Amino acid sequence: MPIPAKTSLLVRGAATFAAIFTMGFVGLALPAWGARFPLPLLHGGIAAAASYRWGRRMWLPVFLAGVTVELAMKQAFIASLGVGAGLAAGALLSAWLLEKNGFEPDFGRARDVPIFLFAIVIGMSVAPTIGVAGFLLAGASSATPRYVWWIRWWSSTMIGVLLVSPALIAISRQSLTRFLEHWIEGALWILCVAICCAVIALSPTPVGRSVIVMFSILLIVVSAIRLGLVVSTLGALSISTMTAVSFSFGFGMFGALTEFPGRLTLFSFTATLIAASLIITALLAERDAAARERLRAEHRYAQIFDGSPQAIWVHDPHDLHFLLVNEAAQRQYGWTRGELLTRDVSVLGSAAEPHILPPRTTADGVGREYAGPFETRHLTKNGDVLEVEVWTRSIDLGGRPAELVFAVDVTERRTFGKALVDALAGEQRRIAREIHDGLGQELTGLALSLRALATRAERSLQPGAADLDGLAKLATRCIEGSKRIVQGLSPLNDAGGSLEAALDALARRASMSGTPVRFRATGGMPLAANTETLDHFYRIAQEAVQNALTHAAARTIDLELRSDGGGIGLSIVDDGCGLPADIDSRAGLGMRTMHFRARAIGGRLTIETVGKRGGVAVRCEVPARQVI
Repeated sequence: MPIPAKTSLLVRGAATFAAIFTMGFVGLALPAWGARFPLPLLHGGIAAAASYRWGRRMWLPVFLAGVTVELAMKQAFIASLGVGAGLAAGALLSAWLLEKNGFEPDFGRARDVPIFLFAIVIGMSVAPTIGVAGFLLAGASSATPRYVWWIRWWSSTMIGVLLVSPALIAISRQSLTRFLEHWIEGALWILCVAICCAVIALSPTPVGRSVIVMFSILLIVVSAIRLGLVVSTLGALSISTMTAVSFSFGFGMFGALTEFPGRLTLFSFTATLIAASLIITALLAERDAAARERLRAEHRYAQIFDGSPQAIWVHDPHDLHFLLVNEAAQRQYGWTRGELLTRDVSVLGSAAEPHILPPRTTADGVGREYAGPFETRHLTKNGDVLEVEVWTRSIDLGGRPAELVFAVDVTERRTFGKALVDALAGEQRRIAREIHDGLGQELTGLALSLRALATRAERSLQPGAADLDGLAKLATRCIEGSKRIVQGLSPLNDAGGSLEAALDALARRASMSGTPVRFRATGGMPLAANTETLDHFYRIAQEAVQNALTHAAARTIDLELRSDGGGIGLSIVDDGCGLPADIDSRAGLGMRTMHFRARAIGGRLTIETVGKRGGVAVRCEVPARQVI
């Protein structure tokens, strides 16, 4: 059954009051029990921790406990009120500064240490300030200067806060998990702390003081690394308390110190132990958090990598061995992950298609990233040929260079596209045939009839002769228009099936725009290719010439067709302004269509900048083995 909020608040307030009163009374009452000096004011650390963990409502028990301690020490009521008010105000201010600056109670980040130190140094400065003011109002007098009095009070309070607050702020069930998991190491560590405290208390001389200091720091460092913050701060509290007792009662290793050196030594020793514990804990926690975040990121990336529906792999850029392969790549190529990881990328290639990946260097040998998808063919394990688009990127794989590859299977898409293009080309040829054989013949007959009627009317001096002549001319223009339409729909048929003749006609028509288009055919070997292949070549040339005329502001355009033992090559080179720097060579429907047509006939199309002005060269190369 959960405890009601009001009851919980009362329980916490009572516990805070009891802890502050006990620690404060014991620390201040020690001189009455034989101590030379009072112990550090540990109750300040309890007050700060309670105010941070349980909220500002703890101000009342903190205030009452501070007042009660001073009254128990028989101090004046005004002075007691000042001490209580200073303790409560300092604790509240410290807690507010911690919250304001985003402090995390488990000291899980390196920045939490300076935040904590800043908050308690500023916040707990209020406690001695208001406390000293209370004593002065009460009429207290002392031979010690007031600023020395304030410094002693503040240093004693700071030691208490440093010793107690970190453990009380960070303590939780989870904070003790590492201690319970490594209980053998924990037991050995407790034994070492006990030995250290015994040496401090029982050593008759200060000879081994530097050794015990180093040993203590080592114990705290080890416990912070292996057992956690709470355990290490409790160890620091135990060692510092024994050091304070040795100094205060004048026995053991620190008993020979006088007041000022003793306070300075105690403050420095305690600060060193706590600082080592806090800093190491924070750095380790930040490192562990970064490692966990990396693991989560790697897990997310692994899920994305394996869950992608596209084939993805990573290979070494030097020997091309597979390093990572996702499930889609296994399905696409038919190899298992284990089989691929023992092979290199060449397993996907064949003699018919040696270019598995995009080139890594340009013609001048300068390395580069290949822009856009690289179109090629890959082989599956059972020998099937896949049309793929390959995208590559250089990545860092655990500190080693690697290549990330996306291989998109576009076989079905290309098959459908080729069928669609062939169907369109067939339909164009059918329409051209019907226009030429049907509409063209009828328009020719109409023009001849109109010409005959116009001649007859003119001879008989009939008034409609001029109109008939105009109709005959209109019919003739329609015939010319239909011829141009036929040439556009089926340029090869109009050129008798000759690609050279069709390209020559294209150059002559394009030159009518005012920009000379020069055509030449080289190689001398006959073009042993079917009509569909030649038609694709013509359409690529037509699109490239049109782009140069429309966008390049070229002075001349060179159109060249090469046919030799190596295959068929087509190049369209202009001396215009070139492609814009921010445009992809595959941008636009026209450019994508040219690439598609080149792949449809087993060729490769490249678009690059040439010349001083930055002209554009469009080249399509089809090897002899692909020419049908």
